[in-house]
Amino acid sequence: MNDLLEENQRLRGERDLLRRKLAEVEENFLRTVQESQQEILVINEALAQANSQLQELDRMKDAFLSMVTHELRTPLTAISGITEMLETGIYGELTREQAEHISQIATQATRLRQLVNDLLDLSKMEAGMMKLRREMFDPRSLVEAVIEQLTTLAQRSSVLLRNHVLQDLPEAYCDGRRIEQVLTNLVTNAIKFTPPGGQVIITGESRVLTEGVKIFLCVADTGQGIPPEALPRIFDKFFQVQSSTETRTKGTGLGLAIVKHIVELHGGEVSVESQLGKGSRFFFSLRTTDCGLRIADCGFDNERSS
Repeated sequence: MNDLLEENQRLRGERDLLRRKLAEVEENFLRTVQESQQEILVINEALAQANSQLQELDRMKDAFLSMVTHELRTPLTAISGITEMLETGIYGELTREQAEHISQIATQATRLRQLVNDLLDLSKMEAGMMKLRREMFDPRSLVEAVIEQLTTLAQRSSVLLRNHVLQDLPEAYCDGRRIEQVLTNLVTNAIKFTPPGGQVIITGESRVLTEGVKIFLCVADTGQGIPPEALPRIFDKFFQVQSSTETRTKGTGLGLAIVKHIVELHGGEVSVESQLGKGSRFFFSLRTTDCGLRIADCGFDNERSS
């Protein structure tokens, strides 16, 4: 009997000890949770403050860019006008060296004017001030107009431009000038990243979907492709892909951002597929009437056009 009593007391002692240890563990756990919650609150407050500061900096940057681009327009117009007069010989015949320098000035002024126009367009789009003038346009005609404008650029780069857009597509309900701007940006980009001997192919087709008939255009190239880690940011403004041919492909990082804004203003979507060493394909959708679009329904297969 005494043995049983002693064993019972021993077990009770162990139970009480376990209870105390469990209470200590629970107390320590609750203290740790409270401290962690307090740290999380502090971190969240710091993040909210940092985010607010970043938003303010972004707003200030956009305002500065808008002001600068507006201020640049007037002197640019003067530079371009004087350069054109010099090229015509209105102030006297130019020597060969003078003509080359004037040509360089004209080229750089054109590039700067394009940058200013891109910045102004992007500023208007982000502010919701871009107005579209929608009409019915033949998609193939829009593509043909862009190819005609960029044929010289493609020839200089030894890149072949091919129009594979179907001739019997329904008309697109869009702002023709803005869609030409989309195509110009995409095709110019494709030419830049395509080596000599490569090709840029524009394809297009229509699909009958539950919400209506949609047109889907694709600009494909046989260039170097885009690294997978760059794809999520490819349509961000000022983002540029690091390239092994950086001196040849250097740009402003605005073209694809403008493409995305214009397509979305039309109620469409834009997407990209790319493989390193094989090239890239940029897709965008257009409406034939005033209805919604889904790029996922475009129906393009996963094989490169040829």
